[in-house]
Amino acid sequence: MKNKLVLLLFYLTLIFTLSAQPYSPFSRNVTDIHTVDSAYLCVYYAFNAINIHDESTYEDLQKLEIGNDLSKYYSYFLFIDDSLTTDWGKKHPHAATVPNHVGLKIKDPDTWSENHYSEYFKDFLHNQLTVYIQMPYPLGRVSSQYTEELPVQNWNISNDTLTVAGYLCQKATCSFRGRNYTAWFTMDIPVSNGPCKFGGLPGLILKVYDNDKLFTFECSKIENMSKKCAINKFNNFDKYKITERTNFLKFLKDVHENYYQMAQFIFPPGALIPKLKKYNLLELE
Repeated sequence: MKNKLVLLLFYLTLIFTLSAQPYSPFSRNVTDIHTVDSAYLCVYYAFNAINIHDESTYEDLQKLEIGNDLSKYYSYFLFIDDSLTTDWGKKHPHAATVPNHVGLKIKDPDTWSENHYSEYFKDFLHNQLTVYIQMPYPLGRVSSQYTEELPVQNWNISNDTLTVAGYLCQKATCSFRGRNYTAWFTMDIPVSNGPCKFGGLPGLILKVYDNDKLFTFECSKIENMSKKCAINKFNNFDKYKITERTNFLKFLKDVHENYYQMAQFIFPPGALIPKLKKYNLLELE
């Protein structure tokens, strides 16, 4: 009887843990960083927004920081949460644990996604892109990084126009790694860059989405920096496991299909295993 009670308590604890934090990473210390460049332009992108004018409808708010030598793209909502958590830790130095998601606005803060937990650094001097991916709990030990040549999208530019964030934009389309995309770029900002891995047009991409509308990045705000701001990188990124992009895609597929096994969760016989939310990979090939 005692063993059954212990097993039941273990199972209930596991279900509570998974329902509260099924597979998101731990928060990060935003002071454990170093500066790699300075940004002269910062662009904010709403990810999958229902209403571009209402941040509470965004799946995420992401930020592109553009410097002379490199650019950085990352989740700004996640940065806010990490900052608040870091501040909470300073105010409660004797706390046994620091809570995750102190003030995160993201709709599903406990749902891991490659797009949300990755940081993209485009190195213009070496024509390289390095992606650092913070893996879900408890797979942090295999948080990964990979470097590739700056991806090239073969855009077809048309004469169609659209106003995005107050800028007149021109339409371009392409196929990229298994998905078809439509982008809107502005010649008013002659910077060949954009959200995530996108770029290569004669102006800044302010909106881009795939044909299935699974991924939509739309500019919500642009900051021209009168005084450059630091572009920072977490110090522990150097400890992330180095891999190849194609190998990482295979690993991602395995994570999404066999998460509980990879995370080494053990369920009692006959237990109802919590379902994980379906996640679509950004790159299919």
